[in-house]
Amino acid sequence: MSTHPFTKAQKREIRRLAGLAHERELSAAARELQSEFERWQRGEIDVFVLNDKIHKFHDGVSRDLFKQYAMGQPYWSLASAIARGVLKESEVSPSILEDLRSVIDLARQFQQEDGR
Repeated sequence: MSTHPFTKAQKREIRRLAGLAHERELSAAARELQSEFERWQRGEIDVFVLNDKIHKFHDGVSRDLFKQYAMGQPYWSLASAIARGVLKESEVSPSILEDLRSVIDLARQFQQEDGR
């Protein structure tokens, strides 16, 4: 990332894109939870198992995503989302992408080291 600070417009765009990435990841996780509701409706699991799945969703992936996107730096959340393929580089303006290049590369390195 270059040493100059982001402009107000860039910061706003970074927050918007990080929000979009958060929405995409939370939607994917919610679809998995939806499949548990469908299992319950088919009688494959009882309501207590479903309740446990909801609780685990809330205390697990939902909370982790909240912390990642709402409590961290938006530029890091965005770079991480790009590195993991949640957002495509083509969805990000070239000027922001250029400023985030080193952070994206670092996020990809962390991802590889974690085996994700």
